[in-house]
Amino acid sequence: MGGCSLVKRRRIHQIITSGKADVFLIQETKLRSCSEATAKSFWCEEGIEFSVTDSEGMSGGLIILWKASKVNVIGSFRGDGFLGIIVESKEFESKECPLYICNVYSPCGLSSKRVLWKNLLDVKERFNDGEWLIGGDFNSVKNGGERRGRSALGNQEEWEEFAGFISDVGLEDVPCKGKIFSWISSDGRAKSRIDHFLVSSNLVNWYGVVGQHIGDRDISDHCPIWLVVDKMDWGPKPFKFNNEWFNHKEFIGFVEKEWKDMFVQGRGDFVLKEKLRLLKIKLRW
Repeated sequence: MGGCSLVKRRRIHQIITSGKADVFLIQETKLRSCSEATAKSFWCEEGIEFSVTDSEGMSGGLIILWKASKVNVIGSFRGDGFLGIIVESKEFESKECPLYICNVYSPCGLSSKRVLWKNLLDVKERFNDGEWLIGGDFNSVKNGGERRGRSALGNQEEWEEFAGFISDVGLEDVPCKGKIFSWISSDGRAKSRIDHFLVSSNLVNWYGVVGQHIGDRDISDHCPIWLVVDKMDWGPKPFKFNNEWFNHKEFIGFVEKEWKDMFVQGRGDFVLKEKLRLLKIKLRW
């Protein structure tokens, strides 16, 4: 997103405030050295704390910001491409286990992505006494339905490996609410969902996580994303179906082929929900 410009930092502050966040993750700050004043200028409120990794030249850089009144950070961890904090929030203390929040900025090459995925699996295995939330720019999609335009053609092997990583790490890529693409090219012709929140199933249930909300493209080619929390159980969302589709001679064959070709891993209910969502996208094309 970039944080060198004061104008950009002020705009990021407006985005954070509008989303009513308690914790905010920023990737690709492009700050080779981030002072306390610079880090806190992203939020511009009292009681803000942060953890940061500097960029290498004009590439990379990660910041995690949080409200000290809402979350109690008891530790941190970091590695190439990721930065994490260990949280004991006031809400979470009753669960008697820490919450690990990890901010990710992935490299572009597949070999480097494999190293990042392995390191994330290793650190999660090392800190296995709590719940996990990993968010950020993974620079990868799980399947062709998460790309459109010039970027629609991609590496099937990478898609499958990334989906396999999500399964191996044991977290849920909770579905999007509304928009499905988080990255949009400058000309708007290419779109991808390369930014993800991966959340443990216990967090989904305890906090009532119902999805990821992708905001409008603003100062970056990446859209801001919020985890949507709703304690109210409204039941399953309907899958709308038009009976006229059965009149098309290729409809059943199309659905069967698309269903078999989808590669989704996870809990049974999550796989079904994700496949129905992807099928809806295919039917719109």
